[in-house]
Amino acid sequence: MTFMTNSFWNLQNNKPGNTRKGMPSIILTLSVLLAAAMLSCSQDPVRIGLELLPESDFIDIRSTDTVGIEAYTMYNDLSVSGDSTTMIIGSIYDEVFGTTYCDFVTQLRLMSKWPAKPFVVDSVFLSFLPSEISGDDTTSFHTLRLYETGTKLTDPDEYYSGQDPDTIRFLGEYLLPEMKAGTSAEVKLRNSVGEYLLRDTTKLYPPAEFYEDYFRGLYCMIQSTPNTVMIKMDASQNVTYNPLGITVYYHSDTVKYSYSFVATPRAVNYNRFTHDRSTANPAKQIQHVNDLVADTVVYLQSYYGLYVKLDMPSLEKFRDVENLAVNKARIIAPVLLDGKTFLDKTMPGRVYVRYRDSLGKVHLIPDLIHDVSFMDGTYYSDKDCFIFNITTFVQKYLDGEIEEPSVELFLPLTVTRNAIFKANANNPAFKLEFAYTIY
Repeated sequence: MTFMTNSFWNLQNNKPGNTRKGMPSIILTLSVLLAAAMLSCSQDPVRIGLELLPESDFIDIRSTDTVGIEAYTMYNDLSVSGDSTTMIIGSIYDEVFGTTYCDFVTQLRLMSKWPAKPFVVDSVFLSFLPSEISGDDTTSFHTLRLYETGTKLTDPDEYYSGQDPDTIRFLGEYLLPEMKAGTSAEVKLRNSVGEYLLRDTTKLYPPAEFYEDYFRGLYCMIQSTPNTVMIKMDASQNVTYNPLGITVYYHSDTVKYSYSFVATPRAVNYNRFTHDRSTANPAKQIQHVNDLVADTVVYLQSYYGLYVKLDMPSLEKFRDVENLAVNKARIIAPVLLDGKTFLDKTMPGRVYVRYRDSLGKVHLIPDLIHDVSFMDGTYYSDKDCFIFNITTFVQKYLDGEIEEPSVELFLPLTVTRNAIFKANANNPAFKLEFAYTIY
């Protein structure tokens, strides 16, 4: 515009005989040019030329809050429980969820080659190192019961949370000492346990023959009175200690020796969990489990207990929409706080999401492939809710890669706190924030 004005006045000034009487027409001409320039500048540059583009080049961004979530409380005592990093034993009580009993079966591995000498057993000790202890272990009595099991434990096999161990020999009942997390504890066993383990020392080499055929597994359980205790032991690869083992002290001639059988990080083990909801406070007992009744609350329990099933049948209609890209699919899960047991500070650290295929096999949602923080699953105290990002899951469902629009909330063994969610006819309740693009 400046260039046009300057050029015009230079042209006028260079004309011979130019006079002031031509000023009105000049001003009028300039005003027309200026108005035209300003009009062109006021148009939205993004809109310029849109009428020239075909309709197929546009995208349509939409969102909806009409995708309802139907929530149910579920339980499966055949949850896969094989875990070679954690051993849990004892019981806990909750006035809502009742009593949970935990015990485990583990392999014992050899730490060294047998010296091949005649021997006499002097004493036998079981040692263990609790990584966590919850409950009362000071004013109550806790009795440890040990058994030999007959099933061969192998890595490829699946073991279940409700699977009863096939005990073949009772190895005794022993009073536990006072325990402290992070401090090793010892229990004196009968000498007969050591004599039984060493009854045929030719089975101690090669080492695999011992735990595959000779002594396949050790089953451990605790009985408590009057109060319960729960003990967790860690057998992960990054620890420098052995969480549990049996050491036989013996002598040959006048020389004293020891020989150990240990649940090493490579040992196969599985935890068994039994949930007795009938012991809960009668006024707070859970009424609907596995009956698909849409209650106003649903329950999430630790130690492979109750889990939450979330159905989203309204998503099915979006499967017929072509060229649909999911921008956001986020579950908002409001919790029930009672000001006593269920508080902000007692909420689980993180809740996970899984789904089942047509054969009933569980899989973690594909959003976890990106990163656990992408899925989220953490508690937001300012909103009194958990939030779960399931965008990739929904996209794969709409693309036909996942069969059902249904997910499950569950807690891994590392999480030991329970939660109650508001659901169905409650207000607020579970909801899905769903935004998508049609391109």
